[in-house]
Amino acid sequence: MAKIRDDCLELDITPRRYQEAEDDPFISTMFELLEHNKVIARDYSAALLESEYKMLISGIEALLAGNQDRIRLETIEPFFILRIDKENEYYRFIIRFVENYSNTTVYKLNCNEEKLEFFVKTLKSDLKDTKNPPKLSLGDKRCTKQ
Repeated sequence: MAKIRDDCLELDITPRRYQEAEDDPFISTMFELLEHNKVIARDYSAALLESEYKMLISGIEALLAGNQDRIRLETIEPFFILRIDKENEYYRFIIRFVENYSNTTVYKLNCNEEKLEFFVKTLKSDLKDTKNPPKLSLGDKRCTKQ
């Protein structure tokens, strides 16, 4: 489970299982946001494309390398926007959960480089260890004569 936290908030992102065997498969994901160790948002039905995970990982690595100063990830289900900005020696996560056009909740979390490095390292490991999609059983294929 990739976690990033400050004194107030904690964001957990966990890739869990591939949903299908495609070129760019969806991955079932768990998002969880905690405030003072109390869950304020949790979604087990989230689905990110494998390419979105890779984009998030490479974007964070580019931030850490100093090659860019901002990344943004927007998911469809749930409508979740994650932006990470580099501000001096710190990184600011801006997390938005969009319930509908008139109801968006915004959270901000700050971390240092060491915490962000650990977060991306864990996310890479979690993605590598994500389970393959379940196989469909077609049952017994033997024919019986009636």
